[in-house]
Amino acid sequence: MTPKNSTIKLITWILFLGLLVYAILRAWIVEPIHDEVATYFHYIETGEIRGGRSLMDANNHLFNSWLGNLSYRWFGEHFFLFRLPAVACFCLYFWSSRKLTRNLNLGLWGEFCFLALNTIPWIFDYFSYTRGYGLGIGFFMAALLQLFLWLKEKHSGHLILLLGFLYLAVLSNLTYLITSLIILAYIVFTTLIYVKKMGIKAVVFHGFLFIVFCFSLIPLIQFSFELKEAGALYYGSLDGLWWVTGKTLSRYILFYDANWLRIAYLLIGLIGAVLLFIQWKKESWLTFLGSTSFWLSMLIAGNILAILFLAKVMQVNYPEDRAAMYLIPLSILALTTLFAQNKISKYFLVVLVFFPVSFIVKLNLNTSVFSPDDRMSEAFYQNAVKDLKANETVSIYPIQQLTYSYFERTNPNHPIKHVGTLQKDFLPSSDLILTKTTWLFPKDDISAYKVVATDPASSYIALKRKIPFKQVHLFDSIGKTRSSNEEYILFYDGPIRPEWRNKLIQIDLKADFKTDKELNDFNAVISTNDSLDVNLRYEYQNLRWYYGENVQQFKLHYPVAAKHFLDEESRLIIYIWNPERKHFKLTDPTIQIIELK
Repeated sequence: MTPKNSTIKLITWILFLGLLVYAILRAWIVEPIHDEVATYFHYIETGEIRGGRSLMDANNHLFNSWLGNLSYRWFGEHFFLFRLPAVACFCLYFWSSRKLTRNLNLGLWGEFCFLALNTIPWIFDYFSYTRGYGLGIGFFMAALLQLFLWLKEKHSGHLILLLGFLYLAVLSNLTYLITSLIILAYIVFTTLIYVKKMGIKAVVFHGFLFIVFCFSLIPLIQFSFELKEAGALYYGSLDGLWWVTGKTLSRYILFYDANWLRIAYLLIGLIGAVLLFIQWKKESWLTFLGSTSFWLSMLIAGNILAILFLAKVMQVNYPEDRAAMYLIPLSILALTTLFAQNKISKYFLVVLVFFPVSFIVKLNLNTSVFSPDDRMSEAFYQNAVKDLKANETVSIYPIQQLTYSYFERTNPNHPIKHVGTLQKDFLPSSDLILTKTTWLFPKDDISAYKVVATDPASSYIALKRKIPFKQVHLFDSIGKTRSSNEEYILFYDGPIRPEWRNKLIQIDLKADFKTDKELNDFNAVISTNDSLDVNLRYEYQNLRWYYGENVQQFKLHYPVAAKHFLDEESRLIIYIWNPERKHFKLTDPTIQIIELK
């Protein structure tokens, strides 16, 4: 080994260990974002990942959900352990990109490419989340390496690994489905070209692997159509390829998304196409079809055409930001392999230095590039609820509700969990309001409140009333103790009385529950109907989010944030919805209607 290679190897190991330590620290320290808590509540904790009562949502990244549930069953509830598979996939991503860029034999430009691939702040964040994006891109990079090696050696072992990594990428995130099908078509075509050189036995074995791979994808393709039919592929929109995909990728990669960038991208793509054409003229068509620059360009063009087809023909939304993440490493690799061929264009690759520089600037252990306002810190939560009394109400901005309920569940000082009420717009009708500074407008009068907690990283703010509301009790009702497996556990079903109207009304629910089975859906519901029994209001909180699935006995106290009843609302219905008909014992169910002054 030459001194130069020894130095490069040493630097590579130092970079790897530094990035690995950083990923581990982020996985341990950084608070979970909303999507992670949703993954935990909906899939990891319940184990309802596919079929049955599983929630049909694109948030369900199958392999990540399954690994998280496995960790939960073995080791219990800890987000660091849920995130470890993503950290492991960083290792796979790093060393696969290292070997791939070294095999390109592009010298300094290959090193620039390798460094850029591993220092994209936005992508790196996902290697410390319990989400399928980090897993998917790790397996995808490993698949690209195996594709390169298979094209070079035509060895069956590389093909097995290639198809295995592609399957795991799709299982981790369905956004890799189209890419996998394009790669499959490419390697089938290449196999047919090299039939004579490979031999009949190798071709037959390759054909067997192709068939197995195709059949393994069928359930995932079916799942993607099920998501579409359920309306779960809601992320993104049909506003256009640039406005949805190009603009959001630019925002999180370059931290800039001006519209003139699309012209720059088109010019870069045009130059790349010219360089690819020049390469084709210099090489035989067999050599050209097997070249890295060709298949990388093919994957980018194929994916863009597939995105346009899905949007125009099947009305599938253009992928937004992380749903198109795979285009970034493909673009960096294609840009490097094409531009490094020319003695003039290669100097353009100096722009890749932007990524390690931005990575250093963005180093942190408390926030993220994508959606920093989707994260509630435990310190913010603790400061917000520090002086909260049992009978005081909490209203929560929607994106905060899952993280709030998770912290409430794990708070040992709150044996009776303080269930919150969703409230998007500011209304001065709760004792404690958790919202965002970006959602407070000049018209909002917060003079009756004091700030008790802030989190600048997420723009979260907690407002507590300076003087508590004066309470006037208007209605009290105590129900009967009973044991049942009813679907609907009624607290109140009756008219909205005249004395409740034109007043700020708080509803207070209390009961003792005992069950001998795990909880999944166990929802406290407050709804109103008009005189024709048409539902006008439907608000709910899943009590499992607050108490956990394994709780067998708990006390419910739910002071519902106050609201005014509308003139058209004539009937009030308050109940626990038990859709799985879990057996329970309900003791002393109590409802109070309270006027706040």
